[in-house]
Amino acid sequence: METPNFDTDLPRYFPVHSSLRVNTEFSSVSLLNQIDDQLLMLKRTTDQYLDYVGSNPQLVSKPECTRFLNTQLTSFVQLFGAKFRLQTLQSALKTAHREFVDSRRHEQDLSLANYHVYQDVDKANFADRIVDELHETLEGPNKLSFDEILRADSMYQYLKNAQFVLENPEDPIPEDQENEELAVAGGKISLKDPLSLNYFVEPMISRKCGHVFEREHIMKSLEAHSQINCPVTGCQARVSRADLREDKLMALRVKVHRARDRPRREKSPVVRI
Repeated sequence: METPNFDTDLPRYFPVHSSLRVNTEFSSVSLLNQIDDQLLMLKRTTDQYLDYVGSNPQLVSKPECTRFLNTQLTSFVQLFGAKFRLQTLQSALKTAHREFVDSRRHEQDLSLANYHVYQDVDKANFADRIVDELHETLEGPNKLSFDEILRADSMYQYLKNAQFVLENPEDPIPEDQENEELAVAGGKISLKDPLSLNYFVEPMISRKCGHVFEREHIMKSLEAHSQINCPVTGCQARVSRADLREDKLMALRVKVHRARDRPRREKSPVVRI
């Protein structure tokens, strides 16, 4: 057997040895579960806090309120980012591992007896393939933008805008003021269901058009049809059950507004008959 010149004869591509196959498998389930558990705890803590502050609006002006919400928002972004990066890495590893498994069906383990077979093989090594997949996912033409995914997350929007809503329950979010689809009257957000004209209790927002409805009434409207025209006059959107999601910001708006209005209602004279 001819001894190769290790400076010039070794191939650039080295197939992963079959004995190392188990080390190429990757599962992030436990790590993802840990992150999801922390996100769930953060959401529960935030919901409990906002439920209390929303019912006691005198606490909104306290610096502790702003500090708490800023801390929760920062923690959420960090956890959300960790989950995004972990899922991106998992996707790259799965793709590389799938290609590795396919190649192992017809590739022999590298040895001095067959190294020349791989001298002309032009393909990325396993580790390089992972790096290439990560780069393609994060920087390629179809790259996933973390900022876009974050902005589209309902919990992020809830945390980001909760402080403003606590202080201004009937005002549009500043960045949404030019959104023509918002149900506003005189520059104020309507806190009442357009179907029943009562204050929202379980508000649901349409992903299609951004209009908000009381759960009971919009679901009743959808009982006989899979889709309906948006009940708001002038809106051309078609709405289905899948388009509706809980609107926690609207629920917070109503809670704060009614808590502020409670003293006035309690002082209103009662007309006796």
